[in-house]
Amino acid sequence: MTSLPPAPERDVALATDPAALPPEGGGTPSRRAIWQWALMAFGFALLAALVYQAGPRRLTDHLRALGWWAPVIFLPYAFSSLFDAAGWRTTFGHARPGLGLLYVVRLIGDSVNNVTPTAYLGGEPVKAYVLQRFGIPLADGMTSVILAKSALTIAQIAFVILGVALLFLQRGVTWATISLLLAFLAAGTAVTLLLVRWQRRGLVGSIAGGIGRFFPRASMAARLRARADEIDGKLRAFYEARSGAAVTSVALHLIGWIAGAAEVYAIMTLIDHPVGCLAAVVIDALAQPTRLLGILVPAALGVQEAGGMLIFGLLGLPPDLGLTLMLLKRVREMGFNALGLALLARLGAGTVRPLAVAAAQPSA
Repeated sequence: MTSLPPAPERDVALATDPAALPPEGGGTPSRRAIWQWALMAFGFALLAALVYQAGPRRLTDHLRALGWWAPVIFLPYAFSSLFDAAGWRTTFGHARPGLGLLYVVRLIGDSVNNVTPTAYLGGEPVKAYVLQRFGIPLADGMTSVILAKSALTIAQIAFVILGVALLFLQRGVTWATISLLLAFLAAGTAVTLLLVRWQRRGLVGSIAGGIGRFFPRASMAARLRARADEIDGKLRAFYEARSGAAVTSVALHLIGWIAGAAEVYAIMTLIDHPVGCLAAVVIDALAQPTRLLGILVPAALGVQEAGGMLIFGLLGLPPDLGLTLMLLKRVREMGFNALGLALLARLGAGTVRPLAVAAAQPSA
């Protein structure tokens, strides 16, 4: 297979690390760094307080119950990510990257999302630049990334609504619960419509303009600005001509979210405190909004764990079990983040070979 020229190293660096962006002047970068360190310190302090409150001995007892089964906690996420990669693949046109390539590229991008304080968006342009190494034009890559992120977000909203509905059914159906569920549905529908409408009215142009105002000397912003009209045109064409593919992408991502709840089921079973399948879906669904509350804290450190304790308390379960669950989720996340960043480092050195898949094999 013919090797493809690597994308510019600087663009990957800019997309990966906000600190690599050129300063606009004054002390702005140092203030930004201070805020990031302060938020990280807050996260560590919150996590330490939660561990102290739950009791280190009780947490140790729960973790000890895992024993040699600990590696199993990595399997549900690895499996559910297949559906997310498949959902991303449906957003491409007649030439689609192989599923294996998208799986790995998604792992790389999500690792960047998780370790940088960029509201879980910093890894999205990284995905497009990595795909460019395998022969996918940057405009096509960025278009697919935006479409897939939108489908993932819409599916996440649907997953949260599903979890809330299951919670209400367990607690008993009343007019109050029906009204609250309808409010959730209305809010989710409004967000979905706004997201699609924004993409059809020049999403990338707006984003490029915003990046250009904050980082006027960033080459990534300049390249995105140069392709904004082309990408926005591709987004409009997708929704006009391939609405069925958009629905399929959302459906596959939703299956991925539901399959991801198997992680909760597996962990709780392995620590000898099993929960039912529906309860696992409820727990995982309610964990999504709590994670978003920590959007400014690197990796939602401490916030994710606090959310787990609150959710378990809401469900009448011991809060220390919620903390144990979130800590084990954190271990899984760290493992996949390390793998994704290692792959990105190899890409930066130009040594990654095509990952046993065609970069642009024709779709069936």
